[in-house]
Amino acid sequence: MINDYCSKNGHKKVCLTCGQGTGSRTFTSVDDMPHQLAYVTIDKAFLHKSEILIKFSSLVKMEALASGATIRLRYELFRVGCNKQPQALGTWMYEEVGSAPVVFEEQEESFSFIYCEDIDLAACCDYFVQVTLVEVNEALVTVSNGRIAAFIQTDVSYSCCDMDLICGQGNGSVVFRQATIAQAPVTIAHVATDTSCLFKPDVFIEFSSVISSAFRVQNVLLEFELFRVCDDGIPLSLGVWRFERTNTNVPSAIDNAFSFIFCDKMVSSGCYEYFVTVRGIQLDVGAPGIYLGVTVDNARITAITQLSTSDLHENNHMKDTFNKNKPNIDKAKNLALECGRGVGSTTFTSSSDPAFQLAHIAIDTSCLCKPTVNIEFSSIVSFENLVDEGNAQLRYELFRVCNNSEPISLGIWFISRIDFRIIDQSTNSFDFIYCDRINCPSCCDYFVTVKPVDITEGDISVSVSNGRMAALLQEG
Repeated sequence: MINDYCSKNGHKKVCLTCGQGTGSRTFTSVDDMPHQLAYVTIDKAFLHKSEILIKFSSLVKMEALASGATIRLRYELFRVGCNKQPQALGTWMYEEVGSAPVVFEEQEESFSFIYCEDIDLAACCDYFVQVTLVEVNEALVTVSNGRIAAFIQTDVSYSCCDMDLICGQGNGSVVFRQATIAQAPVTIAHVATDTSCLFKPDVFIEFSSVISSAFRVQNVLLEFELFRVCDDGIPLSLGVWRFERTNTNVPSAIDNAFSFIFCDKMVSSGCYEYFVTVRGIQLDVGAPGIYLGVTVDNARITAITQLSTSDLHENNHMKDTFNKNKPNIDKAKNLALECGRGVGSTTFTSSSDPAFQLAHIAIDTSCLCKPTVNIEFSSIVSFENLVDEGNAQLRYELFRVCNNSEPISLGIWFISRIDFRIIDQSTNSFDFIYCDRINCPSCCDYFVTVKPVDITEGDISVSVSNGRMAALLQEG
């Protein structure tokens, strides 16, 4: 069995292709044209019998103009071949449906998802994400910071596709309080890379976390910033992502996922460290009461490095440089991709409802020594009828089970809407990454369950859907 698996999959390689964002767009009317927020072009050489993982992240900002402010956005992923019509692959909704009075004046948060598929195409191929305003009332909405990347597992053997998967470290939780909001930025996660044997490397960075804002927080503005530093030099800022809620008029608590991806195209090789900081810009508290501040925790970061594929096929000088360095590059380890499956959707209406398995993936590491496995997960969560001081909290849990043994819990993530009195519906993505190391070769299943922790019966329902999983794995 082991020999069969290795002979079947050992010749495959995974290649990274970084896409492009296309700026931002502010929607004011449903008559506004849809906006293509990001796209990625796949080299036709990779498309024959390939598995492709698409990763996408963005920011959404809503500005409420009056009571009853409402927006509904539809994110759609398309694939289009040369001279063909775009084919829709999936839809993800973002919704904030309010009643009187205004819940907040401004709100900005992340929206991310993954998509995995098998394709057999012989021509060029583009993937793009399009955003359409489906409904709006007394509000403006801006989509921005669209980023997309594709991981392609193919039979085509390109040395430039040798990659390295590096698991970073989270630095624990950081709590912002009103008295300490002006403190210096806090490093929440970091990862070190060595690209010294790669010519003009591409570095893919992935970050995920959870933000919890407690009772009585009226205004909160956090800035996440990604830095790169080389050989103890001066850190270079690569981008800023904002989380914001302004002029919240009711006491409430919210747990939200906050994540992003970033593709860094380097001009020189070396040892680089990437780290994410969180800075508290504003934090105001309303009426006295229970107050625990704003917490950022469950921070995780992963880096994937690859020799640049941008010019190797056309520039002979670069090919010569590549060949001279090839003995070192050949020491790089291959990356493997596995696509998982979602198992439908469910709606919770009571705290006693049973847990629901939202997605799962099976991997075989029989021919890998102490493999590293990076689990990718995304889903959609919708809270409905949040009235009468209702509460709703869900627990996401990641499990691993190997060789038919007992499942082991690897991590827990919470999402909640607590004491939200005047929102009719709130829909957003919930996603995370998790880097796992397996000591012994085995066949393993990973799966994510969702369980209600606290739901006010009769007032609130919470639906979970669009669960998707993928795994990138590499020999340790």
